[in-house]
Amino acid sequence: MRRLLVLLCALLLTVTAVPARADTPPDPVPGERPPLGITWATGDPYCLYQLGEDAVKAAADQLVSSGLRDAGYEYVMLGDCWQAAQRDADGKLTPRPGFSADIPALVAYIHQRGLKIGFYSGTGAKTCSAYPAAGSLDHEDLDARTFAAWGADYLRYDTCYSVNGDAPARVKKMADALKRTGRQITLEVDDYDRNQSPWLWARASGAQVWRTYKNATFNFGYSAGSLDKQYGLEGYNGPGGWNMPGSFTFSYLDPAERQAKLGLWAVLNAPLVADMALAADATLPAELNNPDIVAVDRDWAGVGGHKVRDTGWTEVWTKPMSDGSAVLVLFNRGELAAPITTSVADAGLPAAAGYRVRDLWTGDETETTGALGGTVGRHAATMLRVWPTAAAAAPRTSLTVELPDSVPPAQPVTATVKFTNAGSTPVTGAHLRLTAPAEWQFDGAAEATTGTVEPGATWETEVTLHPVSTATQPFKMPATVTYTTGQGARTATASAEAPLMLAPNPPYTNGLLNTQPWISTENGLGPVERDSIDNGHPLTINGKTDAHGGLGTHAPSVVRYYLGGKCKQFTATVGVDDRGPNGTLGFRVIGDGVELEATGDLRHGDAAQHLVVPVTGVQVLALAVDDGSDGSAGDWGDWLSPYLTC
Repeated sequence: MRRLLVLLCALLLTVTAVPARADTPPDPVPGERPPLGITWATGDPYCLYQLGEDAVKAAADQLVSSGLRDAGYEYVMLGDCWQAAQRDADGKLTPRPGFSADIPALVAYIHQRGLKIGFYSGTGAKTCSAYPAAGSLDHEDLDARTFAAWGADYLRYDTCYSVNGDAPARVKKMADALKRTGRQITLEVDDYDRNQSPWLWARASGAQVWRTYKNATFNFGYSAGSLDKQYGLEGYNGPGGWNMPGSFTFSYLDPAERQAKLGLWAVLNAPLVADMALAADATLPAELNNPDIVAVDRDWAGVGGHKVRDTGWTEVWTKPMSDGSAVLVLFNRGELAAPITTSVADAGLPAAAGYRVRDLWTGDETETTGALGGTVGRHAATMLRVWPTAAAAAPRTSLTVELPDSVPPAQPVTATVKFTNAGSTPVTGAHLRLTAPAEWQFDGAAEATTGTVEPGATWETEVTLHPVSTATQPFKMPATVTYTTGQGARTATASAEAPLMLAPNPPYTNGLLNTQPWISTENGLGPVERDSIDNGHPLTINGKTDAHGGLGTHAPSVVRYYLGGKCKQFTATVGVDDRGPNGTLGFRVIGDGVELEATGDLRHGDAAQHLVVPVTGVQVLALAVDDGSDGSAGDWGDWLSPYLTC
């Protein structure tokens, strides 16, 4: 509540003289481009806080004064509960007490500032909120005429009280009613339970925007979960109809997370309608106002943004642009900084003598002959726009540090530092400087210098560290290279991070591994899941589940556990999950890098195999799933009841 009140006070302070514009004309083609604007939390939070007319006006003024209106953020969207629970004597929707006594005047205020306004209703007699608010059931024509008479530009329409699969018909009834008014009003379908898959039918029912994720995305976990649900939906996206991957909120996100979310939403052509009730952060307008990001979101080249690489915690997404360029997002959803490898080939760009590269968050421009990878921080993303044309710019470089999959707390660690020149001109005077992690020190020098790094070449050096005592802090080693190009001096930075193998807590006892913390994971599609697979589906092999749960993976996959030599035996039942009817994969159990057991290739329908594997003395246990050398599409594999005897 305190954050909300602070925000409202800030908004009210912005209600100053704002240059007026002529009444804003409606969109010539509803949904021609993804809508951009601001809103408030729909449903119960909005109703609870009782946001009023003054806050709406102040928010509109803020859109103008911040420059966001001129950047393309043109909508002010009212959330649920702007309306009363009961209609007036003529059966019309009426604002709830205390909201606004004169809706047409409020609409005029918005329009005079060159903005558009959206209202909220639903397919039922009431809307989704537990707080009573009237919906449009059996009043579609009357409500459509009312919205049009007020000058509405947008209608958010929930489906909570649709029954027996009638949501498409109810939405179409409202869409037809809006068309009959003669006013162009964009229609959004808010299917909060997602069970009705509106992307399959909303466009045919007359809507221009449809929700593709049921939860709010105010934190990083829900934002990443929403991203997972967008995989494979790009074909439903395009002019006149847009996937909306959940409400676009920023609360509880740090700057790196906000940039990652904005970049990924833009690649998806998602509506950027920021939730003001949950985003009381002074840096928010500046991030939304990045013209490069807005240009990506509103550009349509005929193919939606899509994922081209997924290693479990790191992903690469791309989107072709109408001018022949392409955008690449290097996304790290993990808890540690990680190197991500990609190239112009992932973007589908044609062969060229050179490529111009623009970092869309820093504005830095470089050139490359094809390589585009680099180190990306935790919960962060690097967003690049690449043109297949040579550029008179500094060569693109990358700095990465290779570490073991996990770091023992009482033994030396060797790291390999690589500085690569991916451009077409030389780099000179490269000077490396490393900073030791807490509780560690270098065996030798923490700095090194090299001469010329030719185009396409990599300067590589190794460093060894040892713990001052038994380490207990996260292993994070910042690295910096300063160097000179034909365009002047430049700097490359990276953070080398690896999981610390803390002693078993306290020592390992008999137990299921799906309840134990792992050191690290890699996974072919999405993250490794505990007790589920493929975004929450039950672990099922040949129609059978296991009451003890397990690990849901997608090949190629590795899950590592630190045993510390304290366990004797590992057992599990493994097989191809029913989510992959065409899957072919194999399971391996590895102890300290040595293969202890392997199933060979298994196919869907093959009987599950029960593994009994001695692990006496093993420090690190790795559970691997391989793709059978025939591609990994649909290769979902289950480790059921993975049990340690210690």
